Amino acid sequence: MERLMTSVPAARTRRRASSMVVKTAAANRCRRWGLLIAGRRLAQGPGGDKRNDRCEAPRAGSAHTRACAGVGPQRGLCRGRRSGTRRAMSIPVPPVPSFPPAALTLTSVPGLRAAGVRAGIKASGNPDVGLLVADEAVPAAGLFTQNHFAAAPVLLSREHLAKSGGRVRAVVVNSGNANACTGEDGARDAREMCTRVAGALGCPVEQVLVCSTGVIGVKLPMDRVRAGIDAALAQLAGDVEAGRRFLHAIMTTDAYPKEACARLGRGVVAGICKGAGMIEPNMATMLGFLSTDLQLSPAELQAALPRLAAGSFNAVHVDTHTSTNDTLLLLATGRTPRAAGWEEAAAQVAHRLAWLIARDGEGATKVTTIEVTGAESDAAAREIAKLVAASALVRTALYGNDPNWGRFTSQVGNARAVRNARALTCVLQGIEVFRGGEPTAFDRAAASRAMAQEDVRLELRLADGPGRAVVLTSDLGYRYVQVNAEYTT
Repeated sequence: MERLMTSVPAARTRRRASSMVVKTAAANRCRRWGLLIAGRRLAQGPGGDKRNDRCEAPRAGSAHTRACAGVGPQRGLCRGRRSGTRRAMSIPVPPVPSFPPAALTLTSVPGLRAAGVRAGIKASGNPDVGLLVADEAVPAAGLFTQNHFAAAPVLLSREHLAKSGGRVRAVVVNSGNANACTGEDGARDAREMCTRVAGALGCPVEQVLVCSTGVIGVKLPMDRVRAGIDAALAQLAGDVEAGRRFLHAIMTTDAYPKEACARLGRGVVAGICKGAGMIEPNMATMLGFLSTDLQLSPAELQAALPRLAAGSFNAVHVDTHTSTNDTLLLLATGRTPRAAGWEEAAAQVAHRLAWLIARDGEGATKVTTIEVTGAESDAAAREIAKLVAASALVRTALYGNDPNWGRFTSQVGNARAVRNARALTCVLQGIEVFRGGEPTAFDRAAASRAMAQEDVRLELRLADGPGRAVVLTSDLGYRYVQVNAEYTT
């Protein structure tokens, strides 16, 4: 197997054996957070002289150069030596962000109870079965994955919502196993989960929805699922902590729980979600639950939900994978008279949850809001924004705090919806970096410092068309590779 280093004379190799790092491609996979970069010689000029005393920088402005210069998240990581070798670099884990809990959660909505328990589905032993129950069947609406391999729980929940006329009594969730691509066994298991809950609550089975998230293609351990459902039924409660136990039970690779809330007069809108990877702007690998105590009909909820998703969950990009299990549900218990502006309040909650998903993008250090204006239509603006958000080069530049306008503008130029690329103006964190087909005379160091924030804004202004779109994306760093190389999905 090829070694990941250049050859050196044998005698020199023996003298430097203690400092050389020799790794095979197979052995170079991370088993802990510490990405090992194999050592290699410095480039040599005429006569074999070294070109510099520290390391060979691949190109000006590269991540390696910034590491040497102490700029960006890689600062201080270069281990180049005068001897002509680089030692292994151990790249630290980005700190897990910490967000204060929302003042309210799902169970802050009158008429809802919840539970979350450990059933042993996850090898980690973390909570993995959750139950959300309304005191009576309540109006509800749902949006589901557009993946053609939609999981059994998605197909069944879609069917149940239609048969019940948009009325739901309970939602049962398991994490650690997606129950996707599991054939007839998977469909039978999803039905059994609903039937078990319906029997305990004394309601029609069509009023119970089911969600699963986790590893694809593995059969559910139904003995554990049954025990988990029974335990959750026994622990149902309406306090805030019960709602948070439900939230923890739906998480998989999430680094932190995601919840948001808003008050609207006497009314409440609350929401939780899970999602960190396999995210693409079609509501991907996400389970989301929104609830309110306002008096709303199933038809009103179903009409509003696509609008809520369009500006939030469907505007998130972490990678280009749409999951098999995406589900977004909205329930209204009807305990409080309907208030004007409820949809705006719900949109705020949904946008906050979407931001938290993007921020959690498996190793992400920031969320970038990409706003496209001046396109021929909203659809054209959305196409352009999605194309930029999907670019690995754009997202690695964001991770490295690199104001690389060339990556942004070249992706805009790739969009079929662009009619006059020369009209493009690119504004990064309030700094104009590109206009009229060429870069502006901006301060790169100042722009890089401005990018070293948790919230970054990239504005792409085209001509004077009416089209506008906003997409949220995360940066792309080492942690994303490590998580997805070591976690089976």
